[in-house]
Amino acid sequence: MKSAERLKNREESKKMKKTVLKIVAAAAAATLAVTGLCGCSRVKKPNEKKTLDLSNMKLVFEDEFEGELDTSVWDTGWDIPQRRGGYWDSAQCFTQDGNLIIRTEYKEDGAYGAGWYSGTCSTRALKEFTYGYFEVRCKAPAAEGLWSAFWMQSQTMSDETEGGKNGAEIDIMESPYYNDPQMPADKYRNTTLHTVHIDGYGDAHKSKTSGEYLVDKDMYNEFNTYGLLWTEDEYVFYINGKETWRTGFGVSQVPEFLWLSVEIAGDTDSANPDNPDNRFTWSGDIRNNPDSSMPADFVVDYVRVYQAV
Repeated sequence: MKSAERLKNREESKKMKKTVLKIVAAAAAATLAVTGLCGCSRVKKPNEKKTLDLSNMKLVFEDEFEGELDTSVWDTGWDIPQRRGGYWDSAQCFTQDGNLIIRTEYKEDGAYGAGWYSGTCSTRALKEFTYGYFEVRCKAPAAEGLWSAFWMQSQTMSDETEGGKNGAEIDIMESPYYNDPQMPADKYRNTTLHTVHIDGYGDAHKSKTSGEYLVDKDMYNEFNTYGLLWTEDEYVFYINGKETWRTGFGVSQVPEFLWLSVEIAGDTDSANPDNPDNRFTWSGDIRNNPDSSMPADFVVDYVRVYQAV
């Protein structure tokens, strides 16, 4: 590819990512308007009577993160190092004691200079799936100003996805509420939510969210499972094998890749964690944490994918 073409594509990629972050910030603000700012809680519990059934499915992919991280499956890179209020650096993703660790910490002498560092692992362009059941077993990082996530994304998602048919962003688990100043910790700390985004990240963007669900075990100190059953007709979400939310909104019909990440709140692609009044996305300010909470780790025991027999 010629230099001019590479530069053009790089600039278009940066523009799209900035638009993505603005939309996520707007979505978070909408959530706050419904919940935190009104002082009311909409936290729900998983349905004990509706449990996961995999009897007609088979395991087609599994990574238990024994040994070194498999780079033929997981890509730890990002197009630009800045990611919201910090940096995504491959060095922050590693295996330890049979787990994947995505570590968040402050570095004076980091690869991109002084700042907050975290990481991302995805199977983009390496391993993609259409339909099935997708599950992670993990512990979320226990700190203000950041959140871990297990999600899926399509390389074909654009402004013309025909209501999600040609790709969607599917957020299976996110953990932003450890100490969000506008979402009281006594109600929201041990909760997660599910969201579907469609039709790209421009003016045509649409999304639908489940609201918050209580995780029945300590999500920061104990392993919990978070899963998605994706069929041609709907998405069904689970926590510890119990159904939480199902929706026919924006059901993707194309291959999607797996994504594990930790975000640091801050201005778009600035690596600056300033977050006045929770303005830039959600979860508060990472600098409010006591020194003892750092480094903060997203600990992943396994990722599994099942598909119909």
